[in-house]
Amino acid sequence: MGAYNILKVNEQCLNCGTSFTMNVQFKFGDTWQYNYVIGEKLRWGGADVGIPNLDKVKVYGISELEHCPHCQHSITSEYDIMISNDVILNINPLVDLADYNLDVDGCYCLL
Repeated sequence: MGAYNILKVNEQCLNCGTSFTMNVQFKFGDTWQYNYVIGEKLRWGGADVGIPNLDKVKVYGISELEHCPHCQHSITSEYDIMISNDVILNINPLVDLADYNLDVDGCYCLL
């Protein structure tokens, strides 16, 4: 995946109910392996991917985990990360991978 950032999110396994922290890799903003949480503002001005200050954008994210670390049940591994004016709003399971083919980088989609 090259240089990327990490969104740290709390997840709960649908199988065993255990909560765990999951790292979701994404390429948007200054991609320098910065760690973010929901509600934080992205950094710009380095190895930039995308355009700063977009009103609404969704960014492709992929989990570093494929299974629950407690029961090994499969979990969602691809996500849409919603960003507005460089602030990470939320994360949802990926709806349509084809949305990201519209962008030359394949990393984000304008909404």
